[in-house]
Amino acid sequence: MKKSFFKLIALVIVATMLFSISQISVFASSVDYKITNPYESVMAYIGKEDNHYKTNLHTHSTYSDAVISLDNMVKEHYNQDFHVLAFADHGVIGVEWDKTPTLLPLYYYNYIMLKDQTSLSTEEFEAIQNGTYKTDVTNRSTDRGLKCVTGAIEGNYLVAQKNHINGYFMNDNRTEGVMGTEGDFETMIKMIEDAGGVSHINHPGDWLGSAGDESIARDPGNVNFFADLLLRYPSCLGIEVYNAFDRPTSSDRILWDELLKVVIPQGRNVWGFGNNDAHNLNDIDTAFMDFVMPSFSQENVRTAMENGTFFAVSRYEDGERIGDEGAYPMVTCIIVDEEADTITIVGKDCDKINWIADGNVIQSTTTSVNGVVSSTIRLRTHSDEISCYVRAELQGSGGKTLTQAFVCDDGNMDDLAEVGTPDVTVVNSFLDMLLDFIKKLLFLA
Repeated sequence: MKKSFFKLIALVIVATMLFSISQISVFASSVDYKITNPYESVMAYIGKEDNHYKTNLHTHSTYSDAVISLDNMVKEHYNQDFHVLAFADHGVIGVEWDKTPTLLPLYYYNYIMLKDQTSLSTEEFEAIQNGTYKTDVTNRSTDRGLKCVTGAIEGNYLVAQKNHINGYFMNDNRTEGVMGTEGDFETMIKMIEDAGGVSHINHPGDWLGSAGDESIARDPGNVNFFADLLLRYPSCLGIEVYNAFDRPTSSDRILWDELLKVVIPQGRNVWGFGNNDAHNLNDIDTAFMDFVMPSFSQENVRTAMENGTFFAVSRYEDGERIGDEGAYPMVTCIIVDEEADTITIVGKDCDKINWIADGNVIQSTTTSVNGVVSSTIRLRTHSDEISCYVRAELQGSGGKTLTQAFVCDDGNMDDLAEVGTPDVTVVNSFLDMLLDFIKKLLFLA
């Protein structure tokens, strides 16, 4: 079956390449693009299903504020065919799943309320990692295990306004137990960077209050607030564009597109992350990522995060289900032809591919050959609609999958960069200061 599927992909690739070559003279113009493919480093693996890892890097347990214990949260991710998982509990650095993480005094209430605060046994941990774990309810359809990523944390754990930062791969525990200041993302980003780690901004729309009001996500002041942080801290890799059921975060793809327009001309990309932010078992299969790696290791996960060689996937948008359980749309081939200025995406388990630039769908042309779906965008045809990037969106019965942005430089990038980002001055409101005062009074911080 797999051989037949990849034969079909090969036929689509050949047809696409021949078509692109035939169109060079047709679409020839003064516009000539330099295309940066974020997936260039994993092109040898993207067509191999075993190199795709269903991943969640933002998970909670009763060691912070979730209602599900760590052992049961791991087992349910295992049951739902995840391959890579990290616990980023609030203020608590994740450890191996057969160990007990730090228990902050704030979360003693879980113990008082008789909620289980339990980890896996060593035998369970090893069986889940190598894929041999079995119970009466296990319905795992893959023989690969669920791998443990340690060293993750959700920083700024005690802020009412949810200015949360996820940190990873730090070489010390300086971020653990840091309550955070209302509205202050920068201190935690810098702390993670100084500890040798990388980070991303969690659910920015939850902080902005942009659900139901796209103008908040488009507001230049809000866009430049985050762009400023991303440009000054290279270790902050991007933002969550999908989070759980996507209720307070429904405008975060809009914010992402606005950030791409501002940040790319300054010389870097902004990666879009997807996580389930699970506090309950019902959260688990809502949003996640498809990581493309040569093999699993902590180092390869970090490299994939830094290079953007992953896809954000969601089965929900704005609280509404857009995908069923099971196979999600998967990118199986990418062809970048700089001579013809074309990009081709080939996918499986999808029926539609949209191309997006500057926040707008600029092309929805999709070709299907025996279930293999592909789409080619000719950048010159859309030169008036593209500022500096395009990204693709695959839709299918299993949900929606987003690629990272392909940088498209038509020679005007310097002109776009000259616009720059305005100075950003953050003034804490009276509410911010009051919340911080109460927090310090109660916790003697």
